[in-house]
Amino acid sequence: MLAVLGAVVVIVAASLVAGGGTGGADSDRVAQLREQEERRVAEQTRELTQLAGALYDALIPVLTALPEALPEKGAGPTPSADLASWRDVIDAGLAKFGDPPSGSTTTNMVRNGLHLSVQLLGSSLTAYESALAAEGDQRQRLHQLAVELRTQGVEAWAIAATQLDVLNSEAGQGHFHLYLNPDAAHHGHD
Repeated sequence: MLAVLGAVVVIVAASLVAGGGTGGADSDRVAQLREQEERRVAEQTRELTQLAGALYDALIPVLTALPEALPEKGAGPTPSADLASWRDVIDAGLAKFGDPPSGSTTTNMVRNGLHLSVQLLGSSLTAYESALAAEGDQRQRLHQLAVELRTQGVEAWAIAATQLDVLNSEAGQGHFHLYLNPDAAHHGHD
């Protein structure tokens, strides 16, 4: 329904421009539809900001502990007693993306970027588990794959977080910076 409303705004605006009409009733309706769409995007931005904050709080402990079990260089993966709890965090994060609302292109980009990030981090854990069970060259290749997937997950997050910051700023909700990096801070500010 909301996507239809957005399409109506575009069609009405295009009709007015093409027909040369900028009459009072038509332009009032276009303005009203634009205002409704801006409110919808602002509300979805608030929801996405809350989702991103909750995911961040859950994922940071995993990303802080994971380098010890899955170092970027040097020794191969080492078993961790926390693996099951890390998997629970990823599964809970993925569940938050169940049935997404109809959104604008920009809010959909943020939601999909956050979702992709959590999926990549889950794939990193799967590769880590496989590396632990493997031997020799295969163990090393799976270890490297797990590290690369973890990096890609953090990078996908960074893209989505940048767009989320832009949306917050455009909606007049201040800046909201999220860095899915254990060494960086996250914060909101005006």
